[in-house]
Amino acid sequence: MHTWQLDPNVPTRVTWIPEYRVEKFGVTPDQARAMEKEVAGQTAADGLPYVLDRPVRNTLDMLRPVHPGNEHGVGARYMAAMQAELFGGNPDAFGHYTLIHLGGRPGIPADEIRDVLATDRHADAVQVDHAAAVALGARGVPCTVLGNRLAVPGTAGLPQYADAVAQAWERING
Repeated sequence: MHTWQLDPNVPTRVTWIPEYRVEKFGVTPDQARAMEKEVAGQTAADGLPYVLDRPVRNTLDMLRPVHPGNEHGVGARYMAAMQAELFGGNPDAFGHYTLIHLGGRPGIPADEIRDVLATDRHADAVQVDHAAAVALGARGVPCTVLGNRLAVPGTAGLPQYADAVAQAWERING
């Protein structure tokens, strides 16, 4: 499981997603809500949690435990649980207690997560993954990467996904 932190410049202070979108994209509050509603509709169709008014902040600390999770074979399970908390609107999703609890469920030892969160351990790995994501063309969340060669925005429609699959196939198989 990769830790593709797509915007490492997000502030470390917690803010709320509508306010963040207004600040980042220079849109009105109504436009920010419309952007969120569009993504919420797509996630609801897939049965995924997505709260419109949820906290947002820099995700480096959330992503670093993925790496010990990968070492224990549960990185993807931790990532799914963490994303459910984050996109589900848990105001404590960024808290170390929450991250330790989420990592412990699939089997990452709590002491390993505590060590990661108390140090800068795996920060470099997140930065390497970020550079790889940008090189592939990832620009936002959600994003799907095909064959480690091509990024497709999660908001893409079926025709765009079909084209991307064909391109990835061609790049891999010549």
